[in-house]
Amino acid sequence: MQAATKTSTSEQPSEKMNLFPKNSYREFEDSDGCPKCDFTGTLNTFRWVEDETYTDSKGRPMRRQVASVKPCSCLLDKKIAKYTANESFTYKQKQHTFQNAVIDAKNVEHFAQAKDFIKDIEQHQKEGTWIYLFGDETRVNGNLSAYGTGKTYLMECMANELAANRIPAIFVTEETLFGDIKSTYSKDGTETESEVLNRYFNVPVLMIDDIFTLSYTEWSEGKLYSILNERLDKITIMTSNYATGRIQERLPINGRKIASRIVGQSIMLEMIGPDRRERKARERRNQQ
Repeated sequence: MQAATKTSTSEQPSEKMNLFPKNSYREFEDSDGCPKCDFTGTLNTFRWVEDETYTDSKGRPMRRQVASVKPCSCLLDKKIAKYTANESFTYKQKQHTFQNAVIDAKNVEHFAQAKDFIKDIEQHQKEGTWIYLFGDETRVNGNLSAYGTGKTYLMECMANELAANRIPAIFVTEETLFGDIKSTYSKDGTETESEVLNRYFNVPVLMIDDIFTLSYTEWSEGKLYSILNERLDKITIMTSNYATGRIQERLPINGRKIASRIVGQSIMLEMIGPDRRERKARERRNQQ
């Protein structure tokens, strides 16, 4: 009779062996877990597969049990508590949703793509897709505008949708991002620079509003490049008033490299249209 071969009994893992050592999952190391996961932060599951390496007496593949590990839901709860996209929003900003947005011919395609992006968020997380929402005044003709076209509003709609779907994310302005890093240099700082940078490196979705607007130094260029370069496998969403071809004007040292990464990673959404802020101001004046 032909028996299954290849591996002796002594080579099989012991039942007491820890197949999922906690330190193999850096993201989960500091998790206290919950009773469901036995306070490990992970859940072990098993499934049966056919392995052609081993055959029975009739030459048929033997079935063997394969173990896999997945994060426990308690980890998601911790991430949500720490990274809620609209946490810093005002009441008014939290009302900016896909459901109540004013859609017209100039922005209908942008909102459609943004909604589809959230709908397919799991695939985009696997691919590390970025979105670059921009409007550049040098590309405007006629009475249209690159300002007040709803770039921030659209990203706020996305942030509120991410929060509603319990997807961990951070929404910051560029000024806040650099302020967080600089705060670590103070003697009163509660975090190290490494801790702050790792937060921006590793959050599943990072949303940066009004990028490339500040006065840059070699330090700020370097920090921004480090963050974006570390996020090539994670979702990053940005709004900007600069087309990628003009980023080097703002960042002479790292601008070309950053622009290259944006072009290579991003769904590019150019928002040029009527200045909606001016239109609202006119409407208010007419109502007075």
